Amino acid sequence: MRAVVIPRHGPPEVFEEQDLPERRLAPQDVRIRVEAAGVNFADLMGRVGLYPDAPPLPYAPGYEVAGVVEEAGAKADRALVPGTRVIAATRFWGYAERVRVPSYTVAPIPASISFPIGAALPVNYLTAYLALLHVGNARKGERVLVHGGAGGVGLAVLDLARPLGVELYATAGSDEKCRELEARGVVKAVNYRTTDYEVALREATRSRGFHLILDPLGPESFEKGLRLLCPLGRMICYGFSSLVTGRKRNLWHAVTSVLGKQKVNPITLMNKNVGVFGLNLAHLFEERELLQQGLAELVGRATRGEISPTIAATFPLTAAGATDAHSFLHDRKNVGKVVLVRA
Repeated sequence: MRAVVIPRHGPPEVFEEQDLPERRLAPQDVRIRVEAAGVNFADLMGRVGLYPDAPPLPYAPGYEVAGVVEEAGAKADRALVPGTRVIAATRFWGYAERVRVPSYTVAPIPASISFPIGAALPVNYLTAYLALLHVGNARKGERVLVHGGAGGVGLAVLDLARPLGVELYATAGSDEKCRELEARGVVKAVNYRTTDYEVALREATRSRGFHLILDPLGPESFEKGLRLLCPLGRMICYGFSSLVTGRKRNLWHAVTSVLGKQKVNPITLMNKNVGVFGLNLAHLFEERELLQQGLAELVGRATRGEISPTIAATFPLTAAGATDAHSFLHDRKNVGKVVLVRA
């Protein structure tokens, strides 16, 4: 099996293509021929050596794929017969010709959903779905702030929030991205690189604060988030993109960013009537019913045209393509999802 692997931690140029042995299929597994693989910020963190759950080197990153079932185990879902077009959430190894996954992390897709669009659903949209609706319990009339609004999860939040009647605000890394977000219905988008977004958003909301804050940035934004919550407000933390400041690991920055920030104090939370929740999709792989229902719900919405992932760019599923895709994300050029496609 040909795979695009990380042989050592470093900049995007470290990617190599290697021939690896096929992993044996367990009874509940399916093997998928990968046609498209989503690229996520966690992939970048793993490549620079800042992702604690990453497998030993060398390994292929990739948390989500779209493709075709080639083989199914004896106890796999009977709907997943060879030839079925599917999407899947994966525990790494998505940047490869084939990937083996448990059948409960797989959902069939119709021909109307292209493979790149399908590969944009499992991580970004499932994270957004859980954060906005399952954990965040966003309701009509509430003010919702999403950081990194022009990224894959941010745009998924906008997509899923459209029928809810919430008041959306966002931050993004450039003025151009902010204009794009406001064109998509965001009340106010703030460039967090050039503006103190806490001050700007207090002004925009007349100091009323937010009922829900969705934060993939990490410790750099945590304290501001707590101050921006209104009574009974909820903050959902689901990423640490602020820890990756360059194309190589900066361990000192990562450690000082985490250690130097305020810790969650239950008494403070009670006195302020606010809550903080952590969300890590990679640690939900044993929640079989949750994954199955979530993926089926998203495929249904996409099939009906209720959600439509934005693809920022596609690159070949090769070492060179992975290098370019990671560089594209490092430079914060994306508005939407970055996908690797079979060359």
